Amino acid sequence: MILFCAKNGKASLGDDIYKHLVAESFYPESVLDMLDLSSEHKAVGAANRIEATIHLWNRRRNSKPSSLRESRESTKSSWVLVKDFMLDMDKKEYLSSRAENLLFCLKQRFPNLRQTLLDITKIQHNKVYLNSAYLRVKHWLEKLLTSEF
Repeated sequence: MILFCAKNGKASLGDDIYKHLVAESFYPESVLDMLDLSSEHKAVGAANRIEATIHLWNRRRNSKPSSLRESRESTKSSWVLVKDFMLDMDKKEYLSSRAENLLFCLKQRFPNLRQTLLDITKIQHNKVYLNSAYLRVKHWLEKLLTSEF
């Protein structure tokens, strides 16, 4: 995941895909036709980049922007900062939905595509979480069974 997560979505996706996402008319199938998806490796790489960008935009959309955190140092009025923040969030949501649509079309075109790095990371995280939950329940049951009634 870290390999594909750049500082911004444009860098993560690449200029060609980003230009198609921000274009007025967006056709995911034409974007996929433009990409080199001649092997499964290349298709998974494209899926990783798209998914990393979606994750990045969604994470930034849900976090407090630096422009609001640094408002004391800024010469902009609070209204301008809030307006800029809302426009930026709308753009991220709009681009994220287009990228999700692109990823969906890619997965439809390649139904047997391997899991992406984000999927693998989520699975590993859930295994760790479930293991720790299991250990807590096991410890609680042991205490319950050894205690006197």
